[in-house]
Amino acid sequence: MIAQILFANINFAVNIVGFLTFFATGWLSIDSWSLDKNKKSFFYRGIGMFLLSLAFLFSAATLMSGVLSITSQVVKLLGLLIILVSLYSEPLLSPPSKERVGISLVLLSQASVPISAVLLLLVALVYLGKTTKGYEKQLKPAFVAFLLLSLSEFVKIALFASSTNVVYTSELLKQYGPVDNLSLVLKACGIITLLFWTWGYIRFRARVQLFLLFVTSTLIIFTATTFTFTFLLFRNLESTALAHLKTDVKVLQFAVEEIKLRSLSNAKTVSQNSAIVDSLENNQAALLYDKSLEFMKSQESSFLDITDKAGKVIVRAEDNERVGESLAGNVDVASALLGTPLAGVSTEQGIFAPTVKISAASPIVDSGGSVIGSVVTGFDIDSAFVDGIKAVTELNVAVFGGDIRAATTFVTPDGKSRYIGTKESDKKVLDTVINKGELFVGAVNVLNQPFYGAYAPLKSEDGNTIGMLFVGNLQTELLATATKSIELTFIGSIVMMLISIIPTYFISRYINRHLSA
Repeated sequence: MIAQILFANINFAVNIVGFLTFFATGWLSIDSWSLDKNKKSFFYRGIGMFLLSLAFLFSAATLMSGVLSITSQVVKLLGLLIILVSLYSEPLLSPPSKERVGISLVLLSQASVPISAVLLLLVALVYLGKTTKGYEKQLKPAFVAFLLLSLSEFVKIALFASSTNVVYTSELLKQYGPVDNLSLVLKACGIITLLFWTWGYIRFRARVQLFLLFVTSTLIIFTATTFTFTFLLFRNLESTALAHLKTDVKVLQFAVEEIKLRSLSNAKTVSQNSAIVDSLENNQAALLYDKSLEFMKSQESSFLDITDKAGKVIVRAEDNERVGESLAGNVDVASALLGTPLAGVSTEQGIFAPTVKISAASPIVDSGGSVIGSVVTGFDIDSAFVDGIKAVTELNVAVFGGDIRAATTFVTPDGKSRYIGTKESDKKVLDTVINKGELFVGAVNVLNQPFYGAYAPLKSEDGNTIGMLFVGNLQTELLATATKSIELTFIGSIVMMLISIIPTYFISRYINRHLSA
């Protein structure tokens, strides 16, 4: 997650350097035109460079698609067209003994290629023509710079396929992924190449050099401030999100405790019902089953079993064919047969995944005060439970039996099934929660997706950790929230940068005037 914020800031810095570079190149062109007003191509080239610098500035402020993104592209295309026309209108500088050779422009050959990439390539080719066919070898760095910028744009074309269902391709083409980073590296290399080429001319012009040094210093200060603020902002959002998750998982624990209390209340209600007591005393199994089934439906329980005083199951309201099993080893039942009601959490191994049960047992006492059996009732933690939690919290939820998901809101991409039966593989989580019985809150990888999550131990009544409770949110959701704030920070910084250029110009002109005096 922090890597995405880092890449966003690097992208901001690269575009700010791009703004500075093209601004300096444009200023140099305008300065050259001011020395010789007949060289109108320099004037138009300066205007084109200024437009490109604005495009980089808009790109720096844009983390999401929107009005700024569209504006940036329009300004970039207009600037490139002006530069291309100004370059092509200039005659080639040839040796006196050679005849001037024209340059043929490359036409658009593929409609799918972005216009800006093609225009950058055309500018690079014109510079190449001036370098090879003309007599202007000093323009070679400009050719290399625009070629790298063109390649950066062409690489971006591949990003249009990032929504593919092929996982490997999607990971390769995702935002801040390998291909996106390659595009950024090519852009940075092109900008740096052009910057060094421009500086080779600026260092001989004191007034321009002084002005741009002031501008550069201002940009460095604002960029460093923006970097610091965005990281502090993100850290604050991250810590707040984790604190909320810690609270949410404790609420989930509380919900489990509430179900335990409800189960215990239900068990006591059934065990104290006179019809249940009489039917058990008189061995009326059919009547006992009918009454148990009635209670299970009214209480909306997942199961309701009645045992004799030895712990043998006499009635199963949920499936009366499965009787005769002994529950004497069950902690809840053992406590109830000794006269003490008890509720707890347990796991039961299923075919594909364990079932987490919240159950309670209460003693059935005859008229003489003797325990003649017990009632065991409760609820299975299933999809309905986790879906209800998600509906309230908008978080993804999972309940584990051991390290295996027994119930979860995570569904497969087709939406037809859930990731029940899958294991939690994070060793740090398992060691903290399962082995140590402690709460874990932090960044985790859930089913190959980056999450901020909180895990709480699920303990049986004897204090052993038998599972886990999980709540979490995709890191990308926090990034989307952070992005909105960071984008406003970037825009604010850029506005201040633009405003600061005006006094910087007058200060540099004032200093230069006194140095020349």
